[in-house]
Amino acid sequence: MKTEDFLVELEDILQREEPCNVNDALTDYEEWDSLSKMAVMAYYKKNFGVDINLNTLKEINTVDELIKLAGDKIID
Repeated sequence: MKTEDFLVELEDILQREEPCNVNDALTDYEEWDSLSKMAVMAYYKKNFGVDINLNTLKEINTVDELIKLAGDKIID
């Protein structure tokens, strides 16, 4: 998956009306709450086969760090 496609998917997961950018801080997103974190966890499991837990997500600060969790599944 390309990074730009992931960003569109992330916008959908978070139900954002504004675009997501690689350098954005997740804490700046009003939509970044416990429900959206659960949705991200489910998305990663289904689409990338990556298990993420809440403790891991608590350490993630930016969209770029979230992308890096997918390993080589998200490319430029």
